[in-house]
Order: sequence, then structure tokens, then C-alpha cells
Amino acid sequence: MSVFQATILGIVQGLTEFLPISSSGHLVLANYYLGWGDSLPLYVDIATNTGTLLAVLVVLRNDVWSALRGAAAGLVSAAGRTREGWHLALLVVVGSVPTVAIGLSLRPIFERLNAPGPVAIALATTGVILWFAPKVGSKNRPSEIGLGAALVAGVAQGLAVIPGVSRSGTTISSLLWLGASGTLAARISFLMYLLVSTGVAILGIGELRSAPLELAPIAAMALASFITGYIAILWLFRLLRRGQFRLFAPYLWLVAAITLVHVGLSRV
Repeated sequence: MSVFQATILGIVQGLTEFLPISSSGHLVLANYYLGWGDSLPLYVDIATNTGTLLAVLVVLRNDVWSALRGAAAGLVSAAGRTREGWHLALLVVVGSVPTVAIGLSLRPIFERLNAPGPVAIALATTGVILWFAPKVGSKNRPSEIGLGAALVAGVAQGLAVIPGVSRSGTTISSLLWLGASGTLAARISFLMYLLVSTGVAILGIGELRSAPLELAPIAAMALASFITGYIAILWLFRLLRRGQFRLFAPYLWLVAAITLVHVGLSRV
């Protein structure tokens, strides 16, 4: 893999992981339209996700620190369990449970949909979800969100194992429906991503030992996904504060339509 190709993939991952347009779907389409093959080496997922994980850590460093301190305090005292940080940590952990269960049990099935046609349909579906999501919610504090809402968001995140279904789009939309403000919904969504993706990265380290590694492309992917991921997070927060989350729906429908037409013509 060339450094140029790695950089393009890093940019695609960084932008689409946090914007509600599906990173997995766009990586499939990038390979399809650029003729880079049907599958990518494992280290591509590890490298690009490393960059986006770092972007979340930088942008949400205060929330990460608050959740860690809250979890530590809540485990040792009842007073600690009254803190916002404790409740934020609890939401993230509880919400991650159905994500892990769905991902581990259904991923082999959904990976069969890792093709342009199914991805286009999933992208169009994501567009519908974004279009009908509420623009704003009234709940601004983690303690105002119940654990049931966290479970719903976790299920939504788990279903994003389907290529073309946006993880951030489904989780943020579900939390908006349950009354969370756009900013709070995004904070919870990105912290859930941070926890689950860290676990996936740790589990994937063992598989990397037998994989041929290319250091220059890995560095390029990680750096590109970090920079673009950082920008995407800040941009999405701004759009959510303005109630413009549905802005991405027409784009998804357009990409889906073009892809379906292209796939159809290629079969003629």
C-alpha cells in the first residue's frame, strides 16, 4: 500500500467516523470507486481507528477525565455515586454492553453485506434516520439520561456493524429521540465509541503479529485520521448546536443513488 493510498483512507476514516455518514460504508465505496480491491489489511482498521481514538481523547479530554474520576469515586463511596462523572461513566459502560453483544454475535453475518449495493441501501437508511431525528433535546446533563436510554443507544451502535449504517448517526439520533441535547448526545456517543474501539484495538493486537506491517502507510493513516477526525468532531458539535443534524441526509441519499445506478450499469 502506498503512502498516498494510506493517506486517502485515513482522511475517509477520520471524516466519516464522527460525521453521521458511516466510515465502514465509505471505506467500502472508496475501494470500489478507486479500484483498490474488495478488502483491506487488518492494520488499516487498527491504524485509522488509532487516529480517531486520539482525536476523541483530545477533544473530549475533560469528559474522559471526569468519567474516570467519577468511576473511581463511585466505586469507593456513596457520595461519589452522586457525581456527574459517575453517571457519565455508567451510561458509557451500560451502553457498550449491547454493542459488544451484537458486534460479536452478528458481525460475521453482516460482513457479507460488505459490498457496494448493500452499503448503498444502508446509507440511504441512515439518511432516513437522520432526517427524522429531532433537532434538539432539553437534557444537558448526564444525570438526566436514564440507563434505559444508554441501552437503546448501545443497541443502535451495535447495529452499526452493518456497513453503511452510521454509528454516530444512529447513536446520536436515538439519544435525541430520548430527550438529550445535541451536544450531550454526541458526547455520550463518542465516549461509547472510545470504550468499544479501545477494546477492539486491544483484541486486534494479537492478530497483527502475523500480519505484514508497513510503517510509513500506518503512520500516514493514523495521522490523517487524527487530523480529519479532530476537525469532524468540532464541526459536528457546531451543527448539532444549530439543529442541523439532518444536513447529511441528502448527501447520503445522493451517494446511495449514484452507487446503485453504477452497480446496476456494471451488471448490464
